[in-house]
Amino acid sequence: MARKLDYKPYPKEDDLRVGCKVSWYTYENRDTAEECAEIARHNAEIAASQGYDFGYCCPGNITTLADGRYEVCIP
Repeated sequence: MARKLDYKPYPKEDDLRVGCKVSWYTYENRDTAEECAEIARHNAEIAASQGYDFGYCCPGNITTLADGRYEVCIP
């Protein structure tokens, strides 16, 4: 029997950027960004266990943008 992968859904983003190996969700609220970051780390663990390479990026990392919003790296 195949193992079930327990990926979790992300909170609805206010904006997004898409890259080659990761994407970034943007949030206006720090608490929502923290929630997203925790989920991103969880989902990244699953993907990494299957051999996925995130390049130089770190899923779950939060960056504060110049406009005061928060950007979260997701796998």
